[in-house]
Amino acid sequence: MYMIPASAFKMTNSFSVDKAGTLTKSFTSMRISIGGQVYPKFPLKTNGEAAKIARGFLGLPATSTIEFTENEMKVHDKEDKVVKVEKISDFQLVQFGVIRKMGFAMRVPVLTSAMTMAVVTNDQNYYILNSDFTPFKQLVDLFKAQSVEIEDPFDIASLPNNDKRDEYFNKTYEDRIKGTNYPISYGSNYGIKGF
Repeated sequence: MYMIPASAFKMTNSFSVDKAGTLTKSFTSMRISIGGQVYPKFPLKTNGEAAKIARGFLGLPATSTIEFTENEMKVHDKEDKVVKVEKISDFQLVQFGVIRKMGFAMRVPVLTSAMTMAVVTNDQNYYILNSDFTPFKQLVDLFKAQSVEIEDPFDIASLPNNDKRDEYFNKTYEDRIKGTNYPISYGSNYGIKGF
């Protein structure tokens, strides 16, 4: 199994101005585009304008996207310009994983699960973080069609659906991270077992 370097788990600001730059250094929240769909699906088109106004008011950049086509991975910047392209056939391997991150439900802190992708190429690695597990199967099929080695140490393939992710992964998360650099929880100082 590929050992993701501990430095890749360094917390990055979710609102980083240069997500395309941090993507090669540490796990970075990116929207995933594949097969004409974008994940996660938030914000909805009906509130998209409100989200743009809120981002502008708060000084936050637009979300960044990583797009997977039949043969390529395209990294889009905050202005939706393609800033990096990699051929999928050049991927040595892709390791899918899970990170528990701090979130809030009705103002109460909770741990929620996010999907990670470590894309290993000859020249550099890419570390992608996405809150939606829905594109997993489509991505695996795409990569396998290009003969890319796939690693799934958290058995994401058996996840019933995205809505069940926290229940599914919290049961075995701490056992699965043993011997890896995956943190107990990402983006917090909470090393408390089971939280």
